[in-house]
Amino acid sequence: MVIETMDTDESLMRRFQAGEREAFEALFDRYAAALINFACRFLHSRCEAEDVAQEIFLRVYKANDRYDALRPFRPWLYSIASRLVSDHVRAIKSHQEVAIDAECAAGGEGHSLLEVLADVAFREPHRALEKDDDVQKVRKALATLPKNQRVAVLLARFEDMSYEEITQTMNLSISAVKSLLFRAKQTLKQILVPNRPEETAVDAPIRLPVKQISEIAVAV
Repeated sequence: MVIETMDTDESLMRRFQAGEREAFEALFDRYAAALINFACRFLHSRCEAEDVAQEIFLRVYKANDRYDALRPFRPWLYSIASRLVSDHVRAIKSHQEVAIDAECAAGGEGHSLLEVLADVAFREPHRALEKDDDVQKVRKALATLPKNQRVAVLLARFEDMSYEEITQTMNLSISAVKSLLFRAKQTLKQILVPNRPEETAVDAPIRLPVKQISEIAVAV
C-alpha cells in the first residue's frame, strides 16, 4: 500500500479501520512530534511527554473501531490527548499548577516558547540577553491559567486550531471557547503588561504581550 502525503487524516483512519496498519503508522509519523510538544507544555519532562504521546496513540489504536469517519480526526485526537495529559498532571501534582517545561524546546516540529524566542534572538542579537527573563515571565504567566484556559490557548496558538476544532476537541460550545480565550488573554495581559488598558470584546485576539514572542500573537 502506498501512503500519499495528500491523504487526509480521515482517509487514513478509514484505511486503518479497514486493516491497513501502514495507515496508522502514517498518522503516527504525522502527529507524534506535535503531540509530544503539546504534552510537554504541561508536564515536567520531554521523557514523560513521549510516554504520554505513546499512550495517546495506543488509545487511538484500540479505539479505531469507535472512530466516526465523518468526524474530523484532529479534534478527536486532541480530545484524547487533553484527557490523558490531564490525568498525568493530576497524578504528578494533584494540587499544583504544572509549569511549562523548558525541556520542550529540544526536538520536535512544534514551536515552543523557547524556540520562538531563540529565533528572534538569532535575528536580533541585541535582544539575546533579554530572552531568559522573558521566557520565565511567559512560562509563569501561562502556568497561572486554569487548565481549560491553558488548553484552549495552546490549541489556538501552538496547534493553530480554529474555534470549531477547539469546540470539538474540548466538547464545548463556540461561545464557551471564546470566553475561555478571552479570559485567558485578560489574565496574561494583567500579568505581563499590567498597565495596558483592557479590551472588552470577547472576539478580540489573544496576544501574549511580550515583544519577543510577537511571532505567535496571531488573531484567532
